[in-house]
Amino acid sequence: MEFFDSKTIADIASHSEWVETMETALQMITTGKFVMPKRMHLDYGEDTFLLMPCITDEYWATKMVSFCQGNREKERPSIYGTVVLNDTKTGEPLAILDGAMITAMRTAAVSAAGIKHLSPLNNHSLGIIGTGVQGIYQTLFACSVREIDEIWAFDHDSGNLKRFAVDMNFRYPNIRVHLTNNSDHVALNSQVIISATNSQDPVFKNSKELFTGKTFVGIGSYKPDCREFPEELFRQVDQIFVDTMDGKDESGDLITPVRSNWIADRNIFPIGSLIAGNILLAENSTRLYKTVGSALFDLFAAKLVYEKYIDKNHI
Repeated sequence: MEFFDSKTIADIASHSEWVETMETALQMITTGKFVMPKRMHLDYGEDTFLLMPCITDEYWATKMVSFCQGNREKERPSIYGTVVLNDTKTGEPLAILDGAMITAMRTAAVSAAGIKHLSPLNNHSLGIIGTGVQGIYQTLFACSVREIDEIWAFDHDSGNLKRFAVDMNFRYPNIRVHLTNNSDHVALNSQVIISATNSQDPVFKNSKELFTGKTFVGIGSYKPDCREFPEELFRQVDQIFVDTMDGKDESGDLITPVRSNWIADRNIFPIGSLIAGNILLAENSTRLYKTVGSALFDLFAAKLVYEKYIDKNHI
């Protein structure tokens, strides 16, 4: 059995390979050719432990995540994650992978797949709301599918924002990075905007000029009481694309707009169907893609890392 740390996971495959892998996963999620029970949720005191399994004909993957609030006082991460990959036919354990990096890479690749299929090819400016670890990976993958020459960023944490700027200037010295004082400034100046926050209230003001003709990606709102986008955005889009239709019951950015009649439920589509060519993209240039994640993406991410390793080492 192999072990893959965060550095190995980050370096083993190109961004384009990650995006192509997630495109395949996004198409599979529309077919139902896998078994994925609801995640097991265990509370132990103030701590929470999650178990997320998924199985296909080839592989069985299980992600285990822990949320231990007291870790901050111990100067340790609050969240730890581990992915275990097994052979479906034999049950043999094949690999243990760093769950945090698997999650970061596959989440950013899922977003990039949406940007690739929803945003115009001539979009060159990128906006990032929330510049923590996920914001950095979202930026890296977005820059792999569009020729970005300008990044606008905002975060309430000034330390995150400064670290983001240093990282981006090092990785992309030819891209201009602008740090702003609010989310609205980011939206006004960007053509593709990714929001990666846990906000319970919209991070943009309810103003039409912020949204018209732009592509928005929301990755932060994963609970019914969380929302990143205001009413005006939903009033302007003809379609909402999602990574999995389960999001309609999980995210406030889908639950609230439908309940409030800002957009009809019938206008929410899985992006996998668009990638497969089974539905057409509306001509309306204002677009929205909402992701909530899936254990199937973890399985495909683990499969990519494991198979690249086997191929490179001729095992």
